[in-house]
Amino acid sequence: MLLESLDTLELRKAWIPFHRRRPAAFAALLLAILAIVAAIAGGVWVTLYPEQPRAIRLDIEPPPPPLPKPLKEGFIPMDRDKAELVNAGIPVSKAPIEPARPFVSPLADVIGRQTAADCLTAAIYYEAASENAQGQRAVAQVVLNRVRHPAFPKTVCGVVYQGSERSTGCQFTFTCDGSLARKPTQEGWLRARSVALAALAGAVERSVGTATHYHTIWVVPYWAWSLDKITTLGAHIFYRWPGYWGRRAAFNGTYAGETDAAHAGDVPYVSPDLSGDSIWAADKPDTPKLQADEHAGLPADNRKLGNTTAAPRADENQGRLVADENAGALLGPAPAAPTKGN
Repeated sequence: MLLESLDTLELRKAWIPFHRRRPAAFAALLLAILAIVAAIAGGVWVTLYPEQPRAIRLDIEPPPPPLPKPLKEGFIPMDRDKAELVNAGIPVSKAPIEPARPFVSPLADVIGRQTAADCLTAAIYYEAASENAQGQRAVAQVVLNRVRHPAFPKTVCGVVYQGSERSTGCQFTFTCDGSLARKPTQEGWLRARSVALAALAGAVERSVGTATHYHTIWVVPYWAWSLDKITTLGAHIFYRWPGYWGRRAAFNGTYAGETDAAHAGDVPYVSPDLSGDSIWAADKPDTPKLQADEHAGLPADNRKLGNTTAAPRADENQGRLVADENAGALLGPAPAAPTKGN
């Protein structure tokens, strides 16, 4: 009876579940199985649904780098032929050209628009009178780029005449090398003015992008290797600041308007009133009245031009020469004097 009971007890032990007989070993085995299953499932998930990069939101933009240091002024002495070779050897930047944003002057500021147009026209004429339309547009673009760059004045006239009070250091050489004593031609001035009006109305010369510097191919400035060379148009090579300060995002300065008009009297030719929208349109440049004297094409308001002064109009006919009461008709030979006795 006792033997039968022992056999029955052993049989019953055999049928006790494993997790009850050895709970620790069962738990370890279960954890191992779960780890294997998780690893396999994770691999399948990554394969089917690769992780996408997450956008990081920055509530505070990082501050811009310090403004670039002033460039060393002046040119490296060398003859024109050598200068052309040196300039051609400066590599063009491979970074893409970012076109500048359109520049639009306040429509309500009539006097300011006229002053800005006069200063910008002077820069275009004296810097690029011999260039084609694109070359002149590029010069205008550089001026307006500077207006919106933190490193330069915030007015058109301020940019054009920056440093003109010094014999050296003027940003545009025509303002301090005596060029203003050379009177402009009527045709050349109107051509430059048309470009200026279009630029101030929002036209953009995309080929020079955010350029803030240029020079002719016949000189080599000390700063030529410090900036990014963009392109060459005609006789001018155009550059932008390297890095952040040459990017379009850096051109965030606010145009102050020609409030002080400090250099308004420096321009050699001031066009008539620009209050009408039709006159302001870029495709309808204003036409000055001709003068009947050696100053033909200059305004008859006695505005100073260097050391000379424009002479007043010849007569009340606003520039038309009047030879006599016959308005210029040639007179025939004088009649013969009467002879005594006839």
